Amino acid sequence: MHRCPRFDFSHPYFIKAYREECTCLRLHLQLVRGILNQHIECQREYVQRLWQKGHPDASNTFGLPLNIICKQLIFINNSCSALKNIYLLEFHPSLGLASCIPSALEHLLREARHTCRPTSASALTLLERRVLQLALDVWLTPAKPESWYSAQLQKDLFSAKVMGDPFLVGETGLLALKSAADQGQNQGQDSQMLLLEMFSKLLELLTLRHRLIEMSLETVHLARLYKDLACEMGFEEFHLYLRPVHFESASHKDKVVHPPPVFITSLLEDSDCVDRYSPATLVLAISEVDDNQIGKFSFYTKEAILKLLCHSGVENMQVTLACQATQKNALMVAVQQASFYHTPRGSCPPIKEISSGLRNHSGVGPTRRRNSRIVNGIEGMLLAPIPKVSDALTHPSKRFQATKRAPEAFVSIQLEKVGLRDMMLNAFLLRKQAMADRMKNLDEIGKVKRDVIVEYCQKFNRHMSHYALRGQIIAYYNSLRALLDDFPTIRDTFFMVGQRQENKELRDSNDGLKNDPRSFQPRPRRLLSADGKVFLNLWFIPHPSEVLVMFKTLPEKVAFRALKLTLQLIAPLHDIVAYLFSFAKLGNCPACFEFPLSPNPLRGDWGGTEGIGSELQELQKMIDSLQSPQDPTLVSQVLLLQREVMFLQFDAAVRYLIRRTFLAAGNTSAYQSVIDGMYHGLPSLSNSPMKSIFASQLSLPQPLDPQSLQAFVLFPWRAFLEDGGPFPVTSSSPDTLEYHMQLCFCGLSGHDLKVAHGELAGMQLLMEDVLLSNYHTIMEGLPEQQATPDKNTQPDLSRVPGLRSQFQSSPKASKLLGGPCDAVMSLALLRSFLVLWKQLEVLKEHWGQLKLQVQDINSPSLHKQFSELYGTDILYPSMKAIARRMGKEDEFEEILITSQSILPPKGASEIEIKTQQLQKLLENLEIHMIQEVLKKVNREITLVVSEKSKEQHTLPTDLWKHQVMEENFSIIRPQIVENFVQRLLENYQDGGLEVTFRKDHLEACLLSLGCDVMARERSNFESYSMCYEHILEHVRQKLCQKEQELDIIRRGQNPPEDKAGQVAELSHNMIMEITALRARLTDLEEENLNLKKQIRKEVQEEYEALVQALFVTCLHIKEKLDENQLNLIQKVCELIGEVRTEGIDNMKSLKKKWGSARPDEEMKENPAKQEQLQPLEQDNCGLPALVRKLRSLGHWRLVVQQAHFRGQLSRAEKEAVQTKKECLNIKLMAEREVVLFRQQLLALRQALARAQADNVKMCRQQENQAQLLKELEHRVTQEALHRQQLDLMKASSMEKLLKDVEQKEQHLQLLTEDAKRASKLGQLQQKKIQRELRQVRSRLAHERSVKLDAFQWVEELQSQLNDAEQSSTQRNSPGGLISQAHYSLSSASTSSRYTQQHLLKTQLTGSKITRIQRPKTVPIKHTKRTDHVFLPNVADAVQLPAFQV
Repeated sequence: MHRCPRFDFSHPYFIKAYREECTCLRLHLQLVRGILNQHIECQREYVQRLWQKGHPDASNTFGLPLNIICKQLIFINNSCSALKNIYLLEFHPSLGLASCIPSALEHLLREARHTCRPTSASALTLLERRVLQLALDVWLTPAKPESWYSAQLQKDLFSAKVMGDPFLVGETGLLALKSAADQGQNQGQDSQMLLLEMFSKLLELLTLRHRLIEMSLETVHLARLYKDLACEMGFEEFHLYLRPVHFESASHKDKVVHPPPVFITSLLEDSDCVDRYSPATLVLAISEVDDNQIGKFSFYTKEAILKLLCHSGVENMQVTLACQATQKNALMVAVQQASFYHTPRGSCPPIKEISSGLRNHSGVGPTRRRNSRIVNGIEGMLLAPIPKVSDALTHPSKRFQATKRAPEAFVSIQLEKVGLRDMMLNAFLLRKQAMADRMKNLDEIGKVKRDVIVEYCQKFNRHMSHYALRGQIIAYYNSLRALLDDFPTIRDTFFMVGQRQENKELRDSNDGLKNDPRSFQPRPRRLLSADGKVFLNLWFIPHPSEVLVMFKTLPEKVAFRALKLTLQLIAPLHDIVAYLFSFAKLGNCPACFEFPLSPNPLRGDWGGTEGIGSELQELQKMIDSLQSPQDPTLVSQVLLLQREVMFLQFDAAVRYLIRRTFLAAGNTSAYQSVIDGMYHGLPSLSNSPMKSIFASQLSLPQPLDPQSLQAFVLFPWRAFLEDGGPFPVTSSSPDTLEYHMQLCFCGLSGHDLKVAHGELAGMQLLMEDVLLSNYHTIMEGLPEQQATPDKNTQPDLSRVPGLRSQFQSSPKASKLLGGPCDAVMSLALLRSFLVLWKQLEVLKEHWGQLKLQVQDINSPSLHKQFSELYGTDILYPSMKAIARRMGKEDEFEEILITSQSILPPKGASEIEIKTQQLQKLLENLEIHMIQEVLKKVNREITLVVSEKSKEQHTLPTDLWKHQVMEENFSIIRPQIVENFVQRLLENYQDGGLEVTFRKDHLEACLLSLGCDVMARERSNFESYSMCYEHILEHVRQKLCQKEQELDIIRRGQNPPEDKAGQVAELSHNMIMEITALRARLTDLEEENLNLKKQIRKEVQEEYEALVQALFVTCLHIKEKLDENQLNLIQKVCELIGEVRTEGIDNMKSLKKKWGSARPDEEMKENPAKQEQLQPLEQDNCGLPALVRKLRSLGHWRLVVQQAHFRGQLSRAEKEAVQTKKECLNIKLMAEREVVLFRQQLLALRQALARAQADNVKMCRQQENQAQLLKELEHRVTQEALHRQQLDLMKASSMEKLLKDVEQKEQHLQLLTEDAKRASKLGQLQQKKIQRELRQVRSRLAHERSVKLDAFQWVEELQSQLNDAEQSSTQRNSPGGLISQAHYSLSSASTSSRYTQQHLLKTQLTGSKITRIQRPKTVPIKHTKRTDHVFLPNVADAVQLPAFQV
């Protein structure tokens, strides 16, 4: 439905493209329908074979597919079904794999597009049609690849007689378990362990058989391709086979240490070393080594499977599978090398001198070696052969031309195996001689054979891995050469293209890398040196013939390391160049999305050719700035890091920056377009695991990661399928990067593309800021002698990878000095920052979904709400923590108050900011998870407690119930008035005091207002009606529950025996009425049927006369027609006779006239014969008429007999109906008598029951006292239980209230924090005012206390003077007066101090200073002045109140 025709306007008429599109859709439908129908048929056969015997015991059918009940075929849908009809209860869950068909077709089409490069819509449609036709021919053809093998092997391996039946497999496992148990009892083994081991072996055997069958079928297809390629290259098919030499008949061969490298071109001159052995059928790889013991197996019978289970059959099958996997890999490697090897078109352009940035040879830096971890995973890839397509679809001028395959790319499987096989046989003979005593046992011999065969497979696999690496290197170089064909300026400026069989000079080796300032030295024409240890020139593209012989004379391990380094260098270089080219083409999107070869010039704002050149120059500068620029391991590590940083940078920009920009701007269409594109384009640019389409049934266990080492050790095959891509044994074309990058922006407009480009440029500036802010971190990783630069030294960003050359023209560039900067550390820092950013964004999105309770934040309003919430809860605490750590908390608060936005503290790095946010998010998510777990635990505890407190002794079913969904009823207030005013004010004329509107505008606004009001009313009606329905349903359920409870109570109070008679009478009456109604209904139905039959017979009788009359009329008409026909024939015959006689007479006259020599006897005889034949013809014509009359007469008799028989049948039917009626009446009478008898019996039983009830009542009256006591005890216990339940309910309700209060307090605290944050500026001012008020109050209090003390002392002194004057008359007792004066003065001072302190404490603590009365002193007479005596107490009394204020 989503497909639309691709029109080609350059074509003479567009209808052809439309027809091609229709043809493609028709072929696609035919392909899918055929595959699914075949699958349904296969599944039906399998299910019917499983259930044909029937299995009444359900325990044995666990895990089997459901049985198909073949009763009625149905359509899947009401319209025309695309699939065949299925049965009503027919289910095939494996039909869900139909989603893999489009994936496979898309993969095929992508490979074909990459190979053929169509340049127009019509060519693309034609290519798609041919691919679909090819798939239709191959996939729907009932081909059997297993027919390539012998009949015996087909029976032993491919037969599903036993292994296809799960019941037979189970029986076999039980038999093997029984035999193993018998042996284990003698040895004292545990039965559980035996059971586990035996069925583990059985499962392993099933898996090994499945994988062996899969490997064997793949080997068949690869062998067919290998033979075809060998024929094209001029070789015979015997290179595929190796003559079997078994261990028992082997002899020791001398001088077999290690096979020399095979140069296939020497076979063209001398082919005597090749064995021309060619078997009639294809054999398994194990048959070439040992077919007597290790390779001898069978799955055809249970006895053979038992033999495999009980002996070392599983180990033998593992070795067999290893041999077959090695054979399949070898064939794949050979096919890949032959497929990817082809000579480039024509001659390469003349080699020009490259730019100055790349002209000088690599500068030699410090010779310090650095250990680094190399990302190793490239050597595991295996490339599939590219299909050949017609040259009509290829690009006419820029791609490779179809040429004859060169013979030097051929790989002879036989020659590669024969030397290793001889080494294996020699090793077996040596071990046999060393273990002569133990080699008499067959198990020991089998173990030695398995060891040497596994060693042989490993050596052969390592040997063939060289060809795998060469094929991948050729594929990458071919793809790189194809990319450079679209950019000839870049190719001629930066790259050096190798020629076929070019001679290497001294300057092309590591000896030529010597500094000579007197002469110009071009770069070497090699990637690595001849020994593979020195890196020479990254920009040299060798010829494919040079790759075939590269490092071939070196030892095997050294050559493998050199080839692996070459692949690790060329693969990231290819991806970097492809990324730069694809980025430059993004400005032409979507014009170049489907047709990359369209002549669209590059746009300068996306970099163009100049940007690509500057990036490549900086890449070379980065390599030259390494500590050891000639170390290939270090260079490959830097290139791999550069590729990862580029891809991560593009991924982060598309996934987060561009999406967020469009969403914040309200451009939802562009936001959705980017989302749709990135879900298909970005996964192929990352290292995320891509599941195989063959791993749908055998998946990896959930806790394991497919890319982890533990998963590879435990489940190697399943881990390979989980992370090997949709087609793990093949490899996609290397340069599909452009398609996936353009897929991210294919739906954007020109303006949106500019916005996206701005975000990508901003991403580049962000990377520069990360490097600048973490420059000291990078410098700490350098050696100590380089880690102490000048304080003003800054990084030389021109040498840092990933930064574009335009940064050098920025104002900062003039300030940057050429300080040292490690490229590896810089790239590792950028990669870690980008990974940290992705982790932060994933957690942020998940946190926002939890907070907002939504599935996705995909609208501007949600994004705004999320931004505010994130800034308050996460960003502000994170920035505050960073500012506190840096000691700039006050400065951060001031910036926050003045700018009203949350900005990071000055000097904080991006890594630190994002790390702090990530930590805060993790803390919040952990808190959320803890709260959810606590809620769930509390809910479960509440359920358990409620179940325990129930009175009924039933199962606690509520503990397993799912949580009921809560319904929150809330009415959203529609903005009707605001929208109306907004629409009304969109188009008005302001005349000062008057505002005028146009009539049509006002009518449109009123119409929209009416529509909004009606929509509000409708939504309110629906919402309220739904709410009322739920309320009524709830009330109805409560009423029903109450009614049921009341009914139960009533039944318990009133025994049913009292109303048994009434119920019996009512039931008797109802039964009688129902019986009468049923009889009446039966009579009416019979009358209706009789009336219908009678009407049908009357109509039939009426029409019988008409039919007979019509039949008679037809007979008469037919007789007349026959008579007319006979008359007509006679007349025609007479006319013919007359004409004949006239003709004869005329002929006689002519003969007489002209004189003929022929006699006239013949003419005389003919009329006589004609006259004789005429009555015979008449008789002959009468005979058919007579036959017709006889037939009509017989038909007439038959019809009369049928009518007679129908009459008899009708009479018999009437008699049968009458007898049925009589029988029915008799039955009804008998039923009525039976009912009457039953009623009488029931009445007797009821009378007996009443008598028994009276007897029971008498007994119950005697037991009333005991019953009352029991009821009283029961009530007491019930009340106690009720009180306990109430206490529990109160406790739970109090807990809930406490939780609600805590939540409200938390919410209140958040609100108060926001209010404090908003009013912080006002609080600062209030604090200043309060501080001044406190100071003023303290001064006033101090002054007041001093004055009060002064007044107090003045009064005391005055009173003392008065006392002194009074005591002057008393001179008789001076000692007593003095002591009395001292006592009075001390008491007065103490009371005064207490009074002053009390008054100051109570009255100076308020906000106002009140007037205080002076305390009265006690008049004590004393003659001495007490100024100096009591001044310290006054000071203490003054200081204490002042401190308290």
